[in-house]
Amino acid sequence: MFHLYYVNKTLMASQKQAYDSIYMILKYNMMKTLNFVLLILISMINFSCEKNEVDDTPSLTWTKYTTNDGLSNNNIHAIAIDASDNVWIGTNSGVSKFDGVNWTNYTGFGGSPVLAIAIDKEEVKWFGTHGEGIVSLNGTTWEYYKNDESFSNCNVSNIITSIAIDAIGNKWFGTISGVAKYDGVHWTSYSTSDGLIDNSVTSIEIDKQGNKWFGTYGGVSKFADNNWTNYSYSVNNTNGIAGNGVMSIVTDKKENKWFGTLGGLSEFDGVNWTKHATETEWLVAGSPILSANIDTKGNLWFGSNGWGISVFDGVKWTTYTKVNGLDIDPVHAIAIDSKGNKWFGTSTGLLKLTDDN
Repeated sequence: MFHLYYVNKTLMASQKQAYDSIYMILKYNMMKTLNFVLLILISMINFSCEKNEVDDTPSLTWTKYTTNDGLSNNNIHAIAIDASDNVWIGTNSGVSKFDGVNWTNYTGFGGSPVLAIAIDKEEVKWFGTHGEGIVSLNGTTWEYYKNDESFSNCNVSNIITSIAIDAIGNKWFGTISGVAKYDGVHWTSYSTSDGLIDNSVTSIEIDKQGNKWFGTYGGVSKFADNNWTNYSYSVNNTNGIAGNGVMSIVTDKKENKWFGTLGGLSEFDGVNWTKHATETEWLVAGSPILSANIDTKGNLWFGSNGWGISVFDGVKWTTYTKVNGLDIDPVHAIAIDSKGNKWFGTSTGLLKLTDDN
């Protein structure tokens, strides 16, 4: 009996060892399997994250249009977008309209360059020319508004550099002889004798409060409630505007005004001036800012005098200096269509920037 008991006990011990060995083997294999599964999952997560990062990176496409494509002249001064996303381009040889496929050229401007374009709520196109005054196009009807000293109720100059339209439909024209306002019937003129800082007007901006801002070669004037406030550059005032030749004005989402001048870029919050002089290579170099605009996301776009195009998203700056390997020439106009495409008028053609995302 003792021997049998001992044998049974020995057999039981051996079975336990076998079971333990099997258990350890199974446990080890399970751990290896789990580790392998975890490794696969981690790899999948990493791949997914990397894929998302790639997908989030904007894919930008540049397209350039010239006279070879149908543009009337490669030297562009103004761009406007109508309600159908047709692009209207003011050039040295009249106006081109581009619907994305077809080009239509208009030459009824007496051979004068078209320096400014604006489109009102009725989709009437207003053109400012260098020598032929103001021209409007309503459907197929053309009207001409020229300076005539024999009439008191007329445009003040035949050289129109800028156009803006206020909330009630008044047209404001910047000229080399001051500002002209047209309400559809009557003309009103403003000059230095009224409070304008300089008669050679280069740009106009109208803010949400209805204040009119006029950029001139002598600084900038604010016209609000029939009162004038003037700001000009002074070498003795480092806290003011960066330069007197104010070529462009844009208002950001905070209602701060940005002035692109021949002396650099300035931001004005209504009280304090901030000079932006180091954010981009061309600002460091002191390149004039010729054009400015804001997109629906609040990004500010600036065109330089041959140093490229810069965009400011409120935190960082991005600069584009080449398109398809070629330098970007001076950018005189910027417009943004309803799809978010950016259009840039340069001295050598029309540029389109498309965000494919």
